[in-house]
Amino acid sequence: MIRKLKLNSLFAKILLVVVIGVVCVSISVTYIIINISKGIFVDNYSESQKKIFDQVNDEIYDFHSEIVKVIDSINSHKAFRTYFTEKNLSTKELSKTIYELKKQMKSSLASNTYDMSVLVVGLNGQSYLNSSELLTIDSKEILDLDINKKSLKNNKTITYEYLEKGITSSTKNESVIIISKALNLKDEKPYGVINFIIKEKSFQKFYDYFTVQINDIVLLDENNIVLSSNKKNNLGEIQEDFRENINELINNKELNKSYESNDNRIFIQRLPYCNLTICGTLDNTKALARIYDVKYILFICIFITLCILVVIFLLVGQMTKPLYLLTEKMSKVKDGNFDEYIEVSGPEEIKELSSTYNYMIKDINKYVKELVVVQKEKRRAEIHALQMQINPHYIFNTLSSIKWLIWQGNKDKATSAIDAFISMIRNTISKTDEFITIEEEIENLKNYVLINNIRYGDRIKVEYFVMPNCYNYLIPKLILQPFIENSFFHAFPSEEEGEIQVFIKELDENNIKIEIYDNGIGIDNEKLDEVIEKKENKNHHFSGIGINNVDSRIKLIYGNDYGISIKSKLNSGTTITIVIPKINK
Repeated sequence: MIRKLKLNSLFAKILLVVVIGVVCVSISVTYIIINISKGIFVDNYSESQKKIFDQVNDEIYDFHSEIVKVIDSINSHKAFRTYFTEKNLSTKELSKTIYELKKQMKSSLASNTYDMSVLVVGLNGQSYLNSSELLTIDSKEILDLDINKKSLKNNKTITYEYLEKGITSSTKNESVIIISKALNLKDEKPYGVINFIIKEKSFQKFYDYFTVQINDIVLLDENNIVLSSNKKNNLGEIQEDFRENINELINNKELNKSYESNDNRIFIQRLPYCNLTICGTLDNTKALARIYDVKYILFICIFITLCILVVIFLLVGQMTKPLYLLTEKMSKVKDGNFDEYIEVSGPEEIKELSSTYNYMIKDINKYVKELVVVQKEKRRAEIHALQMQINPHYIFNTLSSIKWLIWQGNKDKATSAIDAFISMIRNTISKTDEFITIEEEIENLKNYVLINNIRYGDRIKVEYFVMPNCYNYLIPKLILQPFIENSFFHAFPSEEEGEIQVFIKELDENNIKIEIYDNGIGIDNEKLDEVIEKKENKNHHFSGIGINNVDSRIKLIYGNDYGISIKSKLNSGTTITIVIPKINK
């Protein structure tokens, strides 16, 4: 119990964390309870406002659909095309065209309930206004309006724009919204523009039932300029407040979004059919008026917190007891006692921890025993490498070849063969060192190759490319010769001519890279394992050392990060790569 009361003990830390957590949760719950009705009210009210907001979207959609119908009706009628494209009509033709034009306009606007004017201006200078009003500017100035320039440039788009003052006699002192669309047939060039002129205060009827005391609404064009709003002070200005959220909707290809910002609920609805965006704001603070019994709620929360703390105190004490037992056992393991097993008991997590600890102790014991065996095997392999001798068959065949050279009277070749053979025997048998320099290993290879060339002819050329700074590095004796031997007797089996190349260089600041390449027959993937295991090796070669033996020897000396790799392709040769650490003589 004394240990449990220590401030640095696990029990004290867990209890402290739990107490702090419970207190924080209690405070949070208290705050949540106090504000729960507030949250419910805000959510419900926001949902109802969202439905009204969606209804505003429907109203504007109906209005835009009516605009599209009128445009299609006018654009497809012959009288409009004639009136706004022909310049030299006779009086009779002109009268008939104007009559048909008025008739079609009246028919198109038969269901017009939006109190708007329709103005058509042709590129030929003609204009037509559906009402008895007068235009305050001429046709050329109308065509020069930014909105009409945009429409003529993008003749497939319906464009909305806010004007502080209208262009008709009834709107010259009022702000208006102009809807513009170029008139053209299919892919032909535009012959005019049609403008729908509606007062901004008339447009407000689409959403005025949404804009009560706590709500605001803003209608933005594609450039975030305010077209209409219940707040008149920002009409015609760029609205930056919603730009980031609108861009997010566009990038995510979404149409609407609802989010909280500074105690306000924000609704954003994109209208892709007309490149407009509706932004609505609901003031949550103004929408709420509640009185709460704070003292009663605090009392309930404090009582629940105290009950939870008592239960947590008992539970933590029971849970940490087996952990203390485990700690005692593990403290004995660090002194080298690997037989300290623990009884598996307690909660499921503690049982799992105890079982894992027991398995760990068991594995450590097993690993120590295996490590002893591996070290013995490694030492045995090192001793075997030091005691390695030349195959007697190879000695017999080499001496026979020298004898044959002497009998032929070729004393120079015989002398060279004897010198090479003596040097090779001295370096292989007489020297008991396991490590030799790369220079000495290359010299052994040259002697071995010389003897093979004397015995079998010069059909196989061997070249050596060793960086000068690599000659004094130490490598295990006889790790390159087995690969040269393998290339001689397996890469060129049918008396073909070929090349064997040896490349030695520094791989990086710590390692050496050795590559042995031959342009022989190569080997397919199915037989590559046999080459690695050296199953085809026979005793009539030099040493009988298999490739797998060399790889195992390198790994025993330097570790599993080092060894050999083989790349071979049928009829394209073989490349052996050896990586070992740099060790100076």
